[in-house]
Amino acid sequence: MKYVVIVVLFWDILHVTGNEIYSPIVSETLEACQGSNFYVDILLDATTKEINVNIPSLHQNNNIFKCWIPFGKEPICIPVPTVQFEFNQTSKILMFYMQYHHREHAEKALFVNSTLHNGTTHSRKIILLPCKAEFEAKATHNNTHVTITCENRSFNQSSGMQILQGDNIVSQCQWNKTTLKLICISAEGLTNGIQKTTKHDPRIKYSCGMDGQFVQINYTIVLKETRPPPLNSSKDIETHEMMLNYTVKPNSFTEERSSLSYSSRLEPQQILIFTCILLICPLHY
Repeated sequence: MKYVVIVVLFWDILHVTGNEIYSPIVSETLEACQGSNFYVDILLDATTKEINVNIPSLHQNNNIFKCWIPFGKEPICIPVPTVQFEFNQTSKILMFYMQYHHREHAEKALFVNSTLHNGTTHSRKIILLPCKAEFEAKATHNNTHVTITCENRSFNQSSGMQILQGDNIVSQCQWNKTTLKLICISAEGLTNGIQKTTKHDPRIKYSCGMDGQFVQINYTIVLKETRPPPLNSSKDIETHEMMLNYTVKPNSFTEERSSLSYSSRLEPQQILIFTCILLICPLHY
């Protein structure tokens, strides 16, 4: 009985797909930087009847762009104020675009639903991601420990940031939606990102992640030990030697003066004899 049910269900799926009442959702991604426009192209052939574009949870009715396509005529479209569009009559491509704002669009799904005259609906699911160009990711080490730093100017508008080792999250900082405070696990929160210091292993590759976008860290900067600069020339050597001699010479000079002063002392008898000779005093002799 199980096999019969499975066959019936499988046949039903084939039946629905074969009559093209529904088509599978095509999933894709689209990157955009903060404040820039992102563009979506839609090909309108003779069978296209209606276009509906929506971003769930972005607006109350979710719809941001809707068009009706009369036979042989240009589409009639009603966009929300933030959306603009252009239609190329030659290529039959309808293009709509809007400005990317991280808080509103990051990791959101944009659905483009095209309904044909025969009732078939084709759906495209486009995941909006922050652009890689705005990430600043680096790893610095001193052969003992490595510090991984991940930063992005939209960090404060994101859900949080992660540091990954392969596919595993080893550190993360997430924003609490209620308290708006940053909660970190095995990481330190920075103004525009997060940082982690751990033991260095050159075999381990790290990456940074934020709202569905990931950036690989493929390089490391070695922090060298700081040492006094070497003497670069003979002039430096002479100057260095002069400084050493200068520190020694005052002591030698003091010793010479001390010995000279000590050797200059006369005994009392010598002083008396010397005085008598000068005064021609024979009585003492």
